[in-house]
Amino acid sequence: MALNQFQIVYFEATRRCNLRCPSCMTGSNDPRKVRRRVRSELTLAEIRDRVLIPARRVGVHTVGWSGGEFLLRKDALDLLRLTVEMDLGCSVLSNGKALTRQRLEQIKAVTRGRAKIIVGLNALDEENRWSRDSDSDRSLQVLKDCAELELGRHVVITIGKYNTESFDKTIDYIVKNNISYNRSPLVARGSGAQCFDQLGFDRHDLEKYFHPALRRNPHGYVSYTPFFLSPELHTEASGGIRNNTVPENPAIGCWAGSWLAINAEGDVSVCPVLLDVLNGGNVRDFPIDELVERSALFADITDRSRLKGRCGRCRYQYTCGGCRAMAYFHTGDYLGEDPTCFFDPVDRSTVSEYEEETNRVFRKYLLVARAAGVYKPPTDLRRASAVRPLEKETA
Repeated sequence: MALNQFQIVYFEATRRCNLRCPSCMTGSNDPRKVRRRVRSELTLAEIRDRVLIPARRVGVHTVGWSGGEFLLRKDALDLLRLTVEMDLGCSVLSNGKALTRQRLEQIKAVTRGRAKIIVGLNALDEENRWSRDSDSDRSLQVLKDCAELELGRHVVITIGKYNTESFDKTIDYIVKNNISYNRSPLVARGSGAQCFDQLGFDRHDLEKYFHPALRRNPHGYVSYTPFFLSPELHTEASGGIRNNTVPENPAIGCWAGSWLAINAEGDVSVCPVLLDVLNGGNVRDFPIDELVERSALFADITDRSRLKGRCGRCRYQYTCGGCRAMAYFHTGDYLGEDPTCFFDPVDRSTVSEYEEETNRVFRKYLLVARAAGVYKPPTDLRRASAVRPLEKETA
């Protein structure tokens, strides 16, 4: 059986943190939970042998290091150095508090300037302090320092009812400063369970406040749902590359099925926000390449023909997929329809009024994705496949 092909490992390498965000999905705002679990963190050797080396065998090209606060690991710089030595892309997701100018310079040195720094920024106003236990000024300063040090920059915006009114302003600032970004939903994982019912967004919030800004900017086409991309256009642009049925080159819509998420103790899931609640196995039992081949969870999530409800009869079943996390946290079924989606298709012939706009902006995103090294046009793929046999013959 052919191996599945994934692109990114998202690694929550520690639950330790220097902030206490009230909706922290890793539970890092609970000192007792952190103390109980910190002894079970994967070691550097385990990470190398059970995750990074076997991840290469399933197509992984980038590792995103996160937490908690990843930089609180004593071996954080060693892990970054190892990532680059293995010729893997490298990003660091941080709350920004530990990202002093000196630390950024250290990261640049050990990664040979190849690291991308990712910070959370939920709003430019006081809502950021409530949701992230930090003023937005800290994240903005880190982004400014990264620009001066020529380090890659990216922003994650966790969306909920608390930032419906400020979202447009935040996006405008990010785009004006030529920074890529993605939205991440507030979910009922960890401490988020305490406020999910009250502050999680619904289909009205998504349609009125979040989706208009997401679909008009190619900087944010990294991942969001609903994603009204013509299936025919993605097949043409990607050369038909998929992970089972999940479109790749580039990955779009819901990323479940395109990446691997791992928590500090080695449990693996299909999405970072589903860690601790949907478990596909532990890398201490099987290295990650074997694990994903054995896992019924990964077999399900990479086969979008199994989606149910509106998602299962939608023209965008494959290019969008519906947010699997929203399906799970609202219905308990990770293959169920996404109840936060505002599109109500009769069948596959129903075309969204936003498809033309999505297609137009997606073409712009392909230029961004190609420059970032996460997209290769079919012509480049054909050229590469033609060169390999010639290299073999002349070796």
